[in-house]
Amino acid sequence: MKLRAHILISVITTLSLLASTSPSSAARKSRDVIINVVGDVHGESAIKKEAIPSLKKYFADGNLNIFNLETAITAETKKEEKEYNFKTDLSFLKSLRSVGFNVATVANNHSYDFGEKGFLDTLQALDKAGIKYVGGGVNSAIAYQGQVFTFKGIRIGVLGLAKVNGGPASIAGKVKPGTTNGYDAASTESAITAIKKVSDIVIVLVHWGEEGSFCPRPAEISSARKWQSLGADIIVGSHTHTLQPIKFAKNQLVAYSMGNFIFYSSQLENRSTGLLKIRISPTKRITYEMQPFVINNLTKVPAPSRSVIAGTYCSDQAKTTVR
Repeated sequence: MKLRAHILISVITTLSLLASTSPSSAARKSRDVIINVVGDVHGESAIKKEAIPSLKKYFADGNLNIFNLETAITAETKKEEKEYNFKTDLSFLKSLRSVGFNVATVANNHSYDFGEKGFLDTLQALDKAGIKYVGGGVNSAIAYQGQVFTFKGIRIGVLGLAKVNGGPASIAGKVKPGTTNGYDAASTESAITAIKKVSDIVIVLVHWGEEGSFCPRPAEISSARKWQSLGADIIVGSHTHTLQPIKFAKNQLVAYSMGNFIFYSSQLENRSTGLLKIRISPTKRITYEMQPFVINNLTKVPAPSRSVIAGTYCSDQAKTTVR
């Protein structure tokens, strides 16, 4: 029998690497590039959009505020044949932009929920809302190209990869709109290598893992190591709907899953979330802290919390899997 293990942990001791609070550190932070990353964002009717503005103060310091857009933005009614199909409208994106979100990954298993028409509508809506996107495009060349942003003289490259996607029809082709395919090793590795050549820091946003699991599988760990060897400095995962461990070594960061952020679920393990605040110093040193949030069960919008639920011991996968 597999154990259902929910471990309430202190974010400061388990998930965070907090920068020094000395005056010299505070002065240094003012010169840092700040990147805020969160997990899955939905726009379904259960989400109380009027609660979203409460998030603005938490993203005010970010040069990049990144999220996983786990929905289509479309009026299309023809659904793909699957268990869950998500969509919302442009007003939701504008709400997100108003609180500071400026980069979305569409490399996931729901951006193509309403087919090619819905996917193209989503890309157009992101453009209209003033939100850059990665992980998809009108063809594979654009999907794997990513985006490069420059702040304070530091070039930040961002890629989106879908290891969990919407099926074969959702994958971008030479003349076909769609998402990236994280299982296409040649395209994935080429994309990381190419963006590294024009970036000082490379961020890979990846949709992967087993839903409900608190721990990465060997496949995710292996992919992370490979991508790091090719130049990925920061890897942030999504899809599991739970928080997973963060690993930091040799100035490389892997957050295996950021869980949900604006999302409807009554289960506490799916509502426990956080804001990953990453700082890049002028010398390109990476530091981070995990700020805990919990999703309000009424509004489906998160608010700060003192702690999170996540797995701490991942050597035994069976002990940290929710079923």
